[in-house]
Parts: sequence; structure tokens; C-alpha cells
Amino acid sequence: MGHAPKQALRAFLAAALLLLLGGGAKAQDNANPSPAGRISQSLRIVAYPEAYYAHGIMPDWDRGYVIHHEIELNSSPNAAMVVMYDATGKRVREGRIWPHGAGDVRIRRTAATHDGAILAGGGAIMQDGSLSGFIAKTDLAGNTIQSLATGTFKPEKLCEAPDGTVWSLGLTVTDGAVVPDAEVVRHYSFEKGLLHSFLPESTVQAVMNSSQPWFSPSESFLRCGKEKVSIYLDFTDEYAEINTNSFTLSRWKLDESVVQGGKASGLAIMDDGRIYASFSAHGMSGPHGQTGLYQIEAEPGNPSARLFPVTGTVNYFDGKSRDDGTFLLLWGTDGNQLAVWRVGERDVSWVNVIGVERSD
Repeated sequence: MGHAPKQALRAFLAAALLLLLGGGAKAQDNANPSPAGRISQSLRIVAYPEAYYAHGIMPDWDRGYVIHHEIELNSSPNAAMVVMYDATGKRVREGRIWPHGAGDVRIRRTAATHDGAILAGGGAIMQDGSLSGFIAKTDLAGNTIQSLATGTFKPEKLCEAPDGTVWSLGLTVTDGAVVPDAEVVRHYSFEKGLLHSFLPESTVQAVMNSSQPWFSPSESFLRCGKEKVSIYLDFTDEYAEINTNSFTLSRWKLDESVVQGGKASGLAIMDDGRIYASFSAHGMSGPHGQTGLYQIEAEPGNPSARLFPVTGTVNYFDGKSRDDGTFLLLWGTDGNQLAVWRVGERDVSWVNVIGVERSD
């Protein structure tokens, strides 16, 4: 079934720790006002030492929760493979993820439900020896109460919509090979199974460190909002939205001139519909080169989406100087606040974006 890209995640942690402990981000000119507003001082700062530095695996962030999962193959339905922490840093529940009919389970990604339970997706060896992807949901006691088999589709990113359905970004794999005609975005109901699918894998491929085009969802992002699902496609440098009322897909090429061709390291959708992303020269590999927080503006009928820098966040990592409070990474949103990582503030800082002149 494979496991999370540990090497890239560990590289990110190493680079970020260098910044936190003495290494360097030099602020660029953040004085000029931006239509995307400016970042506030940190409203509160919460450390999650168990989650952020365990085994070099980056945790998931969703709805104000930090969620850490083990990546080893699990053969016991009673084993707690997921730990969830609330916005105060308190360990609030452990998740025993066990899809119906499973014999062995490996988790790829986790998320939070609207009521604070755990969603998990990954791959399983079923009791009959077959292989299947899965999505599972716990109750507030951490016990799996709903699950569905996704077959050859392997969920990589997850989020729960307001109606309780689940969206996932992943790949369809048969006999060890990716199926290029299979869609990478899926919409599921625990009661009805697959509801909708979008974006054939062949349409999101690109030549990246290879001689042939391919795609991996590991450094792309998917987030659920009130009336839309937001997607960042790492390989094609695109932003996409799915309207969850009409189930229509819109897709834009990102104008990345302002980020000097960088890659996204985080994506978030606020309750009011505004979309933000953090960018760095190497995306999830770490805060190198130009790093900053940007608001995404995607207009219907315009083939390109614009990135507006949030004043007070754009900086350049040079390995020499360090200023406390320098922006590193966007974790996600908590209502209409952003959760970010800043130099000298471990691990999550809650901030407002103020003075915004435009919104989606």
C-alpha cells in the first residue's frame, strides 16, 4: 500500500527547526499595503510536542484539531493508530481505525469531522486477502462506526463536507500501475458509496523530475468549505473548485510570478469563502527561498487565478538571519482565523488577516 513521503516531510521539519532554533529568514519589503490585507500578531500560540516531532511525520490539521497518525501496518482493531489534539493542545481522543472486513490496515491521511471525530483514509489487506482503499469514521470515543471500501482508489487527502459526505484526492492503482483515465477527486457517502468523481489522472499529469508525465497527490491539497471544495494541484500548478450545490468543476492556472515559481505548502478555506495558500520554493520540502502567505483570487471566465501576498508574511530564507514571528507555513483555518507556523512560536499560531479589500 505504501506510506507517506517521509523523506520530504522530514526535510521540511529539519528546515523549519533550523529557523526556529537559529537559522534564517530575512524579511522582505512587507510595508506596502496589499489588497489581501495583512497578518495580525499571534492571538494565541499552542505547542504540540507529541504530534509535531514524533517519528518525523507531519501531522494533519483540520477544523482546529491537530491529528497525528502512525504509518505502520496495523493488524489489531483495538490499536489506537490516531491521536487527536484540540486547539488548546490537549490530547482529546485516540482513534481505533478498522474498516469493515479488514485484516491489516495502513493509514495514509486523517481529517476531522464537523463534530470533532476522526476521519481516516488509507489501504487495507482484507480478510479474504484482497487489497482495497478505505475511508473510515470514528465516534467521539474513537471507535470506528462507519467505513467504506474504495477498491482500487487509494485516498490520499480527505475532508468532510457540511452534509457529512467525504471528499478525497487520491489515485486509482491496479496491478501496481496508475489508471490514467480514473478520476483523482472522489465524493463519497458512507451510506451510498461513490457519488461523484472529477479530474481524470491524465489531465493533472506533468513532467516533474522525470522523462514522462505523471502525477502524485502527496503534495497537492484538498479542503472542504461551506459550498465548495478547493483543490491545489501541485504538478500542473493549478487551483480548482467544485461547487457542492451544482457539482460543477472550475479550474484555473495559477499565476505564480509573484511566488517566483514556488510550490504550495498549505491551503485553507475560511468560513466566509476566502482562500489562502502558503508558498515556498520547494513546497512541502521546507521553507526555502521566498516564502509567504497569499490569497487566491479565482474569477469565473478568467483562465488564470491570481495570488495576492498578505502583508507581513513574505520573506526569504537565507540560512543566516532569523527574526521571531517570521511566517513559515499555513496549517489551515479555524473558522475565519488562520492557523500558521512562525519562527520562534512552536507549533501553531492563530492569526487574523485584517484590512482585506477583496474576497471571493
